[in-house]
Amino acid sequence: MAINKVVYDGDTLIDLTNDTATASDVASGKTFHLADGTIATGTASGGGGAATIEALTVTANGTYTAPSGVDGYSPVTVNVEGGGASASQSDVNFIDYDGTILYSYTASEAQSLTELPANPSHSGLTAQGWNWTLAQIKAQLTAMPDAPVWVGQMYVTSDDKTRIYCRFEDGRLAPYLGLCPKGTVSVDWGDGSSTDTLTGTSLTSAKTVQHTYASAGDYVITLTAASGTTFAFCGVKNAAWILTKAGGTAAYVNRVYAAAVRKIELGSAARIGNYAFNYCYNLESISIHSACTIGTYAFQYCYGLTHVTIPSGLTSISNYAFNGCYALASITIPSGVTSIGANAFEYCCALASITIPSGVTSIGTYVFRNCHSLASITIPSGVTSIGTYAFNNCYGLGGIHFLPTTPPTCSNSNAWTSIPADCIIYVPSGTLSAYTSATNYPSSSTYTYSEE
Repeated sequence: MAINKVVYDGDTLIDLTNDTATASDVASGKTFHLADGTIATGTASGGGGAATIEALTVTANGTYTAPSGVDGYSPVTVNVEGGGASASQSDVNFIDYDGTILYSYTASEAQSLTELPANPSHSGLTAQGWNWTLAQIKAQLTAMPDAPVWVGQMYVTSDDKTRIYCRFEDGRLAPYLGLCPKGTVSVDWGDGSSTDTLTGTSLTSAKTVQHTYASAGDYVITLTAASGTTFAFCGVKNAAWILTKAGGTAAYVNRVYAAAVRKIELGSAARIGNYAFNYCYNLESISIHSACTIGTYAFQYCYGLTHVTIPSGLTSISNYAFNGCYALASITIPSGVTSIGANAFEYCCALASITIPSGVTSIGTYVFRNCHSLASITIPSGVTSIGTYAFNNCYGLGGIHFLPTTPPTCSNSNAWTSIPADCIIYVPSGTLSAYTSATNYPSSSTYTYSEE
């Protein structure tokens, strides 16, 4: 949203372009409407002087610095009523662990950057850096100019402990905690009681301990790994062991406690194994550190999860990793990922945009099936195969951008079943005939193919 910055004797910031305000109105500190009907007000700090008007692009509530050499005041604080807490989506978006867009750039702006934007700061967390390097971002923009790039921040807890934020209800106050420790982990239940310990020798074999809370409420379970210890959150089909009713041996009955988990912050000793958080219906956010593994079915049916940053260092996304994450609106995949497993994002109904890194060579079966909100997708030039039902029931697709000069092998036409008839299929220049005649691709009699 482009507005004009107006600084007058340290008093006012206002839009003169999109409103009928006069200079005297500005000087008096009035509030004005922007072209879209929202209200803009502002204050400025600095010395005195005449009014100065200069161009300023405002994407969020926040503080903006005037360009050097301008006779004005800096910094300037802008508040746009009704605007969100995050910047608007652009070609390159830097996202916090909770999905907030912290910085947003056009492709040309990103290409001109000489360093990555500053890491965010949160109490209790240490920012480890973005999961893309600047060189990787620029290479991705060059290789896939039609695809936005989503970049996420990685965190480890400041004290290197792992914290599980929970809400326990009356009648369900005696959970088992289940971990797979390779070494010893102490457990602080967050209610002032004495600590417990879990000791084991394998990252796949669960050890459990039970605790009883005196009353319902919010608690933070803190896990401290002994020196040299690592541990994994794991589970079995239909149940995560993180919090259970029956000590990690049953399945469906355990979900009442899995639903108690609201937020997770990982220390460096923690790993995410198979089925780690599946059916944690109310898990809203998780901060993940660099080089942390993510197993199969790890976040399956985490209905409340809105954003995940996959850490750098991973080369593949496991099967079913985010299957059924209905509220997942954004996910940042590091540039090193080369394969996306079967059903990885199936039923991610809120996912509107996703960056497939340019190094990906295969798209598995059912990967984006029932991603109803997915508006567009770009297939990297190195992709050679697309699995069955890959984009089945992607009702919102408006454009598919193919970059491979040779159409990837598509194992079945059901990969495209139920994509809308007005979806435009973009292909590289000179490949129109190859794509329109390729086996198991959308029919050119129904769908529009366009060379780019």
